[in-house]
Parts: sequence; structure tokens; C-alpha cells
Amino acid sequence: MAVEIFWISGSPFSWRVLLAAEVKGVAYDSRLLSFDKAEHKTPEYRKLNPRGRTPFLHDGDFVLTESLALMVYLDRIGSGPPLFGASPQETARVFEVLSEITNDFERLGIAFAEPILSGTAADAGPAPILKAAGKLRGELMHFEARLTNHDYLAGGTVSAADLAGYTGFMLALRAAHKDIAKDLDLQLLPLEEHYPKIAEWTKRMETLPGYDKCYPPHWREG
Repeated sequence: MAVEIFWISGSPFSWRVLLAAEVKGVAYDSRLLSFDKAEHKTPEYRKLNPRGRTPFLHDGDFVLTESLALMVYLDRIGSGPPLFGASPQETARVFEVLSEITNDFERLGIAFAEPILSGTAADAGPAPILKAAGKLRGELMHFEARLTNHDYLAGGTVSAADLAGYTGFMLALRAAHKDIAKDLDLQLLPLEEHYPKIAEWTKRMETLPGYDKCYPPHWREG
């Protein structure tokens, strides 16, 4: 039986896990849940995952939640390149970057993107968007600096840090393209002008195995 991965379209946490499965060559059954229908909150799903979160992994009798844990599991059972480093130094560097992403970048990226994508930003005017973008730029400069001497965030090869950083970054970038944000002076777009190293990195990420397969389907529609 293949691994089952339950996920929601557009969630960076789900997307990073799907990318990890593809990069590692892990065969899996895709279980796309509808956020609008709250399929991740049904009694049936909560029996498997009491917190009602995605992504969620089911492998025989083994169940697992939390995206970073899922990436570790896929890294161990897959045959592709190591996502968490091949030496103590590499592993430590990957977790260093992952810590920065989860503790700093994600918090600011979601604070910027969520009001725009949910539509609540329209009631508050441009000031909160501009303020959130200013904080986000500081984190993006850390990304830009990390990519100055290496092709990927934790070194010369793709790692779990890239999967986590890229998917969160793309959520923020999607918000920046929305009508309410794109005409403001957010200093985020065009990407090649403000963050050329990040722009190059995103192009490399788009060549990963299975990238098109696990791109958020509802993003293609709108």
C-alpha cells in the first residue's frame, strides 16, 4: 500500500510535503481535501487527525502530522537526495535555516498574505499592507543574502529548507500580485529588480521533479 498524503490546495505546509515526496521519489496516494467544505474538520478525518490539520500522512498503521515531521519521514523512506543534509554540518545548516523560516519568515509572510487573500485587507486600507510588507522585506533580505554564495538556502543542493521557504514565499508573492496590493509601493515586485538572487532561486525550484504535479490546483484556475 502506498503512503497516503492528505492535503489542502494553496497551503504552503501541504505543498512542501508533496514536493518532498516528489523529490524523494516516494510513491503516494494524493488525498486532496476541500478547505471550503471543511473536509479537514469532519468527524471521519478527526478520527485520524484529532487536531483537524493538514498535511497528514497515513502509512499502514503509522500516522503522522506536522509538515516538518512528514518531510523527515519522507526523507528517510525515499531514495532521492538527502533533504536534511549528508553530514553533521549540512544537517545543522538545514535546521538553522528551517528554524529561521518557521520562527520568523512564516509568521511575517502569513501576516502579510492572509488578509489580502481572505479579502479582509480591503476594509483596513493600504496602511497595514504597507507595514506588513516592510517587515517581510527584512526577512527576504536574509534569503537574498543566503543565496549570494550558494544556489540554495542551506548550501549547494536543494534541501528541506528550500521546500519550506519556497512554498511560503510563493504564498506571499501570490498576495503581492492581487489587485489590492500590486499597485502599492511594496518593493516586492518585480522580483528580478528587488531580489535577483531569489528570482533565480525560484526558477531553479520550478525545475524540481514533480513540481507541476503538486502545484496548487486552484492557483492555476485563478
